[in-house]
Formats: sequence, C-alpha cells, structure tokens
Amino acid sequence: MIKEIKSIPLATFLSQLGHEPTVRKETRLWYKSPLRQEHTPSFKVETTLNCWYDFGLGRGGNIIDLAAEMYQSTDLRYLMRCIADSCPVPSVQTVASSYPQRHSAPSMERFEVVPLEHRALVAYLQERGIPAHIAKAKCKEAHYCVNGRFYFAVSFENVSGGWELRNRYFKGCRGRKDISYLPWARDGPSTECAMFEGFIDYLSALTLGIISGADAVILNLVVNVNKAVPYLKGYAAINCYLDNDVAGQTALTELTAMYGSTVIDRSILYSEFNDLNEYLTNQSFTKNTLSNENK
Repeated sequence: MIKEIKSIPLATFLSQLGHEPTVRKETRLWYKSPLRQEHTPSFKVETTLNCWYDFGLGRGGNIIDLAAEMYQSTDLRYLMRCIADSCPVPSVQTVASSYPQRHSAPSMERFEVVPLEHRALVAYLQERGIPAHIAKAKCKEAHYCVNGRFYFAVSFENVSGGWELRNRYFKGCRGRKDISYLPWARDGPSTECAMFEGFIDYLSALTLGIISGADAVILNLVVNVNKAVPYLKGYAAINCYLDNDVAGQTALTELTAMYGSTVIDRSILYSEFNDLNEYLTNQSFTKNTLSNENK
C-alpha cells in the first residue's frame, strides 16, 4: 500500500494541489516552494527518482515526506489519505478509503484561535501588500504545538470549520480542507460573487477595492471547484480571479462549462503576474519606489 502511494509522481501530486513548475531542466523540475512563500524557485523535484528537495528549508524526501511537511503530521494513515484525496488514482483511493477519516492532523496540539494581533504576522501580511486593518478584520491568529514546539500563524476559516494557516515559513491547514464562503452583506446574497484560489488573493482584492458588493468564494485548493458548486447558484456574474497557470485555467474551463457566460475571467487585470497578490505586491513596490524617489 505504501509502495502504491510512493509511486505517484510528485509532479502529479503538486499539480493537483495547484503547484506547477516554473523551470524544467531535463529530469529536474523547479517550483516556488509549496511549503513557504518565495519569489525565486528553490524547490526541486527529480522526476527519475521521484524525490524532492527544498533548498530554503534544507529538507527533502519522497511524497510521504512532502505530505508530512504540508499537513504537519507524522500519522502515516492520515498522510496517505491526504495524498489519495488529491490524486485520482483508483488503487490509491481504495487504500485510502479503508482508513477511518480524520478531520485534523493529530500532531497539531493545543490549537487555539484568537484575534489577529501578533506584530510578526501582521508584518508578514503587510509585506504581501495587505494593510493591517483588512488583515485584522478578516483573519485570525492561530497558536498550536507540534512535537513539543510552539508555533503561530495567520488563520482563515473554511466552511467545514477547518483553518487555512500561513506564515513566512509554513503553508498548511488544520482540520478538513474545504472552501471558504463570505457573503458581502448579512441581509441576503449579492447578485455577483468573486472566486479566488486562496485567501491571500481575496485579501488582495479587498485591498485593491475591486470586489465591493460581491460575495466571495475561496477555493483554498484549486481542485475544490466541485465543492464550490452549491454556493454558485443564482449569481448573475461569477468573477474569477484565478492564477495564471495550468491549474487556474483548468478550473476556469470547468466553471465555464457549467455556468457559461456567467463566468467572467478577471485574470486579465494581472496577466503579467502569476496571481492577484503578486500583482498587488508589485503595485505596492512600485508606489513605494516612486515615493522614495520623489522624497
């Protein structure tokens, strides 16, 4: 069973999670690390050996080692199910279904969510172009313990009560992976909704002021498109702010097939960038540079 899991190509697993290589050199694929935020790709996959190495973290291994880093767990059955949930391989799905489902990584202990106040986390979001008042209004702060060590991260809730977790060095999830849904107003749904792959892009849209009055659907994983379907009925417009990569375009194609002209591709706004947040941070950098030059 473990052999079947390990036989899944790492490139396939990463693609299902929304990560595509930025550079291909023969048998080597280079990615922006799925384990942390970076601008220069330093995460390598060797396709012939089916192994990975993150030069920024100084760690590597096989697909199970990668899942352990992503889901912050050492529970083998939990990790195998997480991998199988992401990769539509029949033999692997059979293996995973024989295990009892869990809704949280068991190694994350003493998990607590509080209002976002920690200066390091606020600064992390500000570095990504998100002002403090938006960050504090939309995000929480999570504290947790893994293998006896304490950590903290920006947290963002999904519809299943799970929490997306982010900080400078970690990108993961506590609890069940699912979409997030945020109505714009409490007195009823809007006529439009805006869709994003991750909550950082959603915060970027709020910062840019481009989704005023629209409900928001955040996939939290690009393959969660089908989970968003029950929330998309009745909208006159579904504005998609998805990534400019293969995974993002595939999701857009699936949505267009289901909803036709109701789906509007808004990625033209940031066509020269991978995603909306990269566009925002570039805008912020340009403004700061011009301001400093004027001074």
